[in-house]
Amino acid sequence: MKTSSVCQFPHLLITKSIQLYGDRAGSKGNFRFAGLAWIQGEKTVFIQGDAQNLAKPAEWLRLHRLATLAHRLKKPMVLWNLPMVRVATAHPPASLALAHAIQKTELQLLKLPHPIVTVFDGTVKWDMAELAWRDGAVLMAPARDKGQVSFTLRDESTVSSMQPNLKIAAHTDELLSHLAALLRDLSAMPATKLIANRHESLRKNARVNSAPTQTEPGVQNV
Repeated sequence: MKTSSVCQFPHLLITKSIQLYGDRAGSKGNFRFAGLAWIQGEKTVFIQGDAQNLAKPAEWLRLHRLATLAHRLKKPMVLWNLPMVRVATAHPPASLALAHAIQKTELQLLKLPHPIVTVFDGTVKWDMAELAWRDGAVLMAPARDKGQVSFTLRDESTVSSMQPNLKIAAHTDELLSHLAALLRDLSAMPATKLIANRHESLRKNARVNSAPTQTEPGVQNV
């Protein structure tokens, strides 16, 4: 077991973590943490990244393997500070191998019959497109004195209405509490409903992206 930044949270909700490494071909990527984490005693497949992740096929393939593991273990996934949509759509893939890895991973996540929850703690750039096909999300409210501005919190209800299972936290303890509660609620949802909701969210997001560009209420892309 490798000590990770996940274990450094001063909170009893995350009681244990096990880092899982790459395959024999060396395709392990460079995530801050990728493996298993127990949140309030519930095992999850947990990936913690940053703005530098997912630029290489190896990282997408590692994410794909972890999604496959979540399917096999019948456990939820937590994607922490992992701006997948931003990375995948920011520019054309640098190689055919990267394009294939992105597509393969997104398809695997889309059909996962267990919850996928996104967490952004205010330390990486993201936008609302990241929430399009996740089952739930926990966001840290902006800490402007630290320059951590991910969205403009003018009206919390406006942001929350964009995704029912979206929670906004004022500090790390509350963020982790929201995450644990959201995982419990979503784990009780039938797999068919989880997958159907992801497809519907993708369709809605596609319509928004095809519309004329305008500033989203309550959102600031940075």
